[in-house]
Amino acid sequence: MTERRLSATKTLHTRYGKTKDMKAKTLLAAGLMMAATAASSLAQTVYSVNAVGFVNVECPPGFSLIANPLAAATNTVAVLFPAPTSGTVIFKFNPVTGGFVSSTFSTFLGGWTDPNMSLVPGEGFFYKNPGATAVTNTFVGNVQQGTLVTSLGTGFTLASSQVPQQGLISTDLGLPNDSGTTVFTFSNAGNGYSSFVFSSFLGGWSPNEPTIGVGQGFFVRRSTAASWTRTFTVNQ
Repeated sequence: MTERRLSATKTLHTRYGKTKDMKAKTLLAAGLMMAATAASSLAQTVYSVNAVGFVNVECPPGFSLIANPLAAATNTVAVLFPAPTSGTVIFKFNPVTGGFVSSTFSTFLGGWTDPNMSLVPGEGFFYKNPGATAVTNTFVGNVQQGTLVTSLGTGFTLASSQVPQQGLISTDLGLPNDSGTTVFTFSNAGNGYSSFVFSSFLGGWSPNEPTIGVGQGFFVRRSTAASWTRTFTVNQ
């Protein structure tokens, strides 16, 4: 099955209005704005760097497996999707039950059935577009920096990269690849999954190491629990 990647603008916008192309394996966050502030004292100078921007994620009609790639002030479904098409549904995976919990937007009811459902970076979720045309969802927030940890349980976890970066899932994004680890990506066009298995015996991924796009969710299946840990700064 041909892999389908979610799109994101590939240009870095600075606060001075200039743009420059981003290098390979760097952030693909659309409209990423860099803001640096410095405060000084007699004892030391402290520098604080924040990267704030937005990412556009397109969802065709039907189901898309996506993720919130930026940390907003409030990461709830009602804030991230304030006015979607009536009938839009968000599905989150429950690894304990193996099922899904959902929140539906209804103009008749005046909002989401579960407006406080959290959708934080590192989680993946299904977005059901009930319309006949694609919709573009814009995520606004901070790029996650520092030591970022995503818990991967035994069995299935619906996950995403906490960093808004496109890349190979282990080589670039750092997903633990113990032998037997299986990644499942979802295709809206094919309405099905593609699977990728890591084998120590074969020395790599089969059929190949998957590339994960910005704002893309995916399933991970493991025989043991693990932590997906990545230390990241915007200068990488």
